Formats: sequence, structure tokens, C-alpha cells
Amino acid sequence: MTLNRRQFCVATGLASLAPVLRAETYPSRPVTLVVPFSAGSVVDQQARVIARVLATRLGQPIVIDNKVGVSGSIGAEFVSRAAPDGYTLLLGTQGTQGTNSALYKTIRYDPVKDFVAIHGLSGNANVLVVNPRLGIGSVAELVELAKKNPGKLNFGSGGNGTSGHLCLELLQTRTGTRFTHVPYKASSAALVDLVSGNVDAMFDFVQTSAPHIRSGKLRALAVTRGQRMPMLPEVPTMAEAGFAGIEALSWGGLFAPAKTPDGIVKRLSAEASETLRSQEVRSALDSAGSFVIDMPHAEFQAYVSREAVKWTEVLRTAGVTLE
Repeated sequence: MTLNRRQFCVATGLASLAPVLRAETYPSRPVTLVVPFSAGSVVDQQARVIARVLATRLGQPIVIDNKVGVSGSIGAEFVSRAAPDGYTLLLGTQGTQGTNSALYKTIRYDPVKDFVAIHGLSGNANVLVVNPRLGIGSVAELVELAKKNPGKLNFGSGGNGTSGHLCLELLQTRTGTRFTHVPYKASSAALVDLVSGNVDAMFDFVQTSAPHIRSGKLRALAVTRGQRMPMLPEVPTMAEAGFAGIEALSWGGLFAPAKTPDGIVKRLSAEASETLRSQEVRSALDSAGSFVIDMPHAEFQAYVSREAVKWTEVLRTAGVTLE
């Protein structure tokens, strides 16, 4: 069929309006939120609370779909291939969107190009802790000791590729130090050995190290957040300790497949921001030792891009890969 000029203009105009119309009526059916970690995990628990409150704002149910594997990459890849219509979203993390593509050779998605970063939701910071028997009280002293004794100080973590391990690689890359990495099956096991003196130092989540710091069993040197943590207000940031650039958060945020209409992205970002103001959500994050990020779309998109570049550089410099 051949269209005359008037028919062509009408058809073109309707086509250009389609994304706008979809955004105005979105959502008109349930939304699926893919959580790339197991049910009951910290990420899953937070996702369910956020989804429950967000669903009431959107006026449609949000169905949690746990797709587990390869440190969250199975779920992330699934969402990257989904229709960009706002009905399949991802609870992405520092791992799925920041480090996995550098750690694993089998990743089949681009953490930046294949997604729209909708809204930053929550974060966790680490604290650099040492056994008091080392007799040091600052990051500078730890770095100096490590440089005088390359490879002789043991640095524990919850395993290869975990937050504590990544922070260690960042510290070594930025300071030119070399520790002996001792990966455990869980950070709790590494923490036990740090307290007992079997390892010298580690990066651990603030909420799990805080009791040992207060009791004097561990000494805190600095936190990896850009500002001090309310749980440990006396502990300086890495920048305050003289080591700017050694900042690292375990963060989570809302993502959609690339090419999702701007109207839908803006709606989701706005509603996510309001969701984070909910006392129910804030209490859930606080109880897990997390904090609200509340980073809108454009800012979050830029942040995720910087994170992907930073961790790719650090991990490739360190030669760290996982199969």
C-alpha cells in the first residue's frame, strides 16, 4: 500500500508519540524486578522492602524474580536482553554493574551500554581494621609497615572478588604496597581470625566490625565512604587519613534495559526517590547496616560509568580474574 503525504505525516507523528503514550500509561500491568542473588540474602531482603513500597506508588504489583549465578551476572544478563519497556527491571549492584565484567571472562553484557541506570538506592561501606598487636594507629603507619615488609602482612577477606578483597586491591594499587591476601569462605571467618591474631588486617563491613572495635579487640583506621559513618563517628574517612581516591562502596540501584523510554525512566527515578523517604525502607536499610544513597537517574548513570572504569582499571592492574 502506498501512503499519500497526509497519511505518511499522520503515521510518522503517531510513531513519534508512541514512547510518550507508553510512558504516560506506565505501568499498566505488574512489573518484574530481577534480584540476581538468592532469596533471603541481604540484597534480596532490601529489594523486597523497596519493591513493596514502590509498588504502592506505581499502582501495580512488583514481582521479585531471583535469578542466581556468577556473582549476580546471570540475572543482570537476563535483564540486559529483556524488552526495554519498563516491565523487567534489575536490582543491580557494584558487582553486577561495576566489577564482574573485569573479574569474569564469561560475562556477556556491558554493564554500562546495555543498561539505563535509573536510581541509586543504598550503600554499605567498609572499615579498615587491624589487630592491635601490630601497634599501629593510622593508615599511613600500615602503609609504611607494608612497604618495609612487602608480602609479610596477612590481609583477610571473605573470598576472592568480595568487597573486602576489592578494597585490598584498590589499597595496593593506589599505595604501591603488597600484602598477602588470605581469602576465607566467609568474611565472618576472616573476622574471627583477625580478632585472634591469625591475620593482620582486613576491610570489613562497618556493622560487623563495630562491636569488636568498641571492645578494643580491633583497631579501626579509616572507612571507605566519602563521609564518616554514624556508627563509627570517630573513625576518619580514607581521604581524611591522607589517602584520597581509596573510596569504595557496596551499592545497589535500579536498572532497566538500554533504550527504555525516558518518560518511564524519569517516572521510576522519581518514585524510587519517594520510596526511599519511607520509614519502612529506611528502617530496613538501617537494620542491615546500609544507608540511603537516593541518587537520581543522570547522576547515577554517571556514577555507574565511573565505577565500571575504576574497577576495571584496578582489577586489570592487579591481574585479578575469576573463572
